[in-house]
Parts: sequence; C-alpha cells; structure tokens
Amino acid sequence: MDYYASVLSSAVDPMGVTKRVQGSFEADIQSTDLGPISLVHGKGAAHDCVRDRHDIARSTGRNFHLIINTGSAWRVDHRQRVNLRRGDAVLLDSRYGYALDFLDPFENVHLKLSEEWLTRWISDTDAIVGRPIPLDGAWGRALTAFVSQLTPGFVVAAPLPHAVIADHVGALFALYANELSGMRGSRPADRALSERIEEIIIQRCTEFSLSAQDVADTLGISLRTVHRGLASCQHTFGACLMGARAELATRMLESPLFRRLTTGEIGRRAGFSDPSHFARVYRRLHGRSPVQARRLDQA
Repeated sequence: MDYYASVLSSAVDPMGVTKRVQGSFEADIQSTDLGPISLVHGKGAAHDCVRDRHDIARSTGRNFHLIINTGSAWRVDHRQRVNLRRGDAVLLDSRYGYALDFLDPFENVHLKLSEEWLTRWISDTDAIVGRPIPLDGAWGRALTAFVSQLTPGFVVAAPLPHAVIADHVGALFALYANELSGMRGSRPADRALSERIEEIIIQRCTEFSLSAQDVADTLGISLRTVHRGLASCQHTFGACLMGARAELATRMLESPLFRRLTTGEIGRRAGFSDPSHFARVYRRLHGRSPVQARRLDQA
C-alpha cells in the first residue's frame, strides 16, 4: 500500500491512500506521455485516496486531473460531494483537497493536465471542476468515450501523432464546456472561420502528420483559435480530418482511374498511415468497409 501511494503521488500529486479490504492490497499502475498530457492507467482493489492541506503544501505547480473509473461506481468529495457511476468522469483541481472513494475494484483512466494546456481550451475551469461529467450527456458522452480508450497500449500503437490525440481531447473539453455554459448556435463570423479551417484541412488531409498547429500556421492564427473556431460549430479537428480523408478515399474508390490500386494504397493516398485504421474509420463513417464500398460501386 505504501509503495502504491508513493508511485501514485509521484505520477499524479501528493496524497494519502488507505485500503478498504482485509489482507494484501493489489493494484497496477502504468503511465506514459501523450504529447502535452500525462496518461496514468490504474486498476486494483477498493481503496480511498485523500489529498489534504499538507499534501497541497508539498505540491509544485497547479494541475488538473480528468479521471474516469471504467470499473465501478465511486464517490468524489471535491468542492462538493458527488456519486459517480461507472464511466462518469470528474475534473479535479490540484489547488483544492479531495477524497476519492473507490468502493469496489477499480480501473481508472487518468489524464494529468497542466494549467497552461487546459486553459487554452476552457476559459472558466471552475465551472467544470468537481462536477460530474456524465457518460450519457451530449458532449460529455463524446469526451468520456474517447478518453476511456486512452490506455498506454493504445498510445504506443496509436496510428495518429500524439499531439493530434491530445488536441482532440482538448477540443472535446471545449465542446463540453460550451454545452455546459448553455451557448447555442454560432455567429456568422464563427461559421466563416470554421469554414476556412475546414477548407485547409480538406486541402492538406493527405499529409500523414497534419496537425491543428499546421492549419493555424497556414491561416496565421493561434492554435487556440483553430480549436475554438471549430468548437463554435460543434466540430473537432480530429473529426474534420478523418472525415476529409474518408471523403477523399470514397472518391478514389468510386473512380475507374484508381481501380488497380488496393484499398490499403487508397487509404494511404488519402492520408491514413495505417490500413487497419483506415478500415475502422471508413466503416464508422460510412457503415461499410472500403472493400465493400468498392464492390458496391462496381456492381
């Protein structure tokens, strides 16, 4: 238990840990970097985590922590006491103390976010900190579903640059914050900006490593403006990029000029560096595999 507490305090923030089970305590924790985000994945027996004023005094810098327990229901006391379902998320602020009660065996996906990074996406973090982010809300569902897939194994084998994945997390945060604030619709200027951004994405979607920063540089705007411009129209950079690549692939699959190319090569020419990723994305967006789409067109 002491070793687990030490590792957790090092990977996350100083805190105390107490177990809820008799006998030995078993847990596994892994961490890796995801661009500007630190990813911590843990699972194990029921326990409690407590961060008090002494732990806060030992901390250096301010961080935020997005935690999703995909293994069981749990409780959080952080500015308010809330009960969370399996799969719900919560955002913690290291400036405040907290108590996390894992009443049953847990499996957490935990993102450690710097203040500088998160405030690029969310102007009012206090509006979100300590509140449940429900797995069945509109953009809350999108955020929790995406983050739940971010395990160290996924990150190592990810077909996309880590910066793109981190940007997608940030964009989903921005969309969730926008939803929470009650904002609806978008102004003409926002729509015009979003259309300019999407146009550049379409023009450059064949570049394997295209990032939101590349688009920002092309338009002479900040990275934050790119993501907020897309978020104002309920879009994300990652979704726009995948959509543009899939649409380009569709045109090639339907064209007689590309009949001799394999579907894997068409995916590569459309900007997908990995054939299996191309197939998964295409099926998700079009309801059929690239091979099926080609056969249907030929028929």
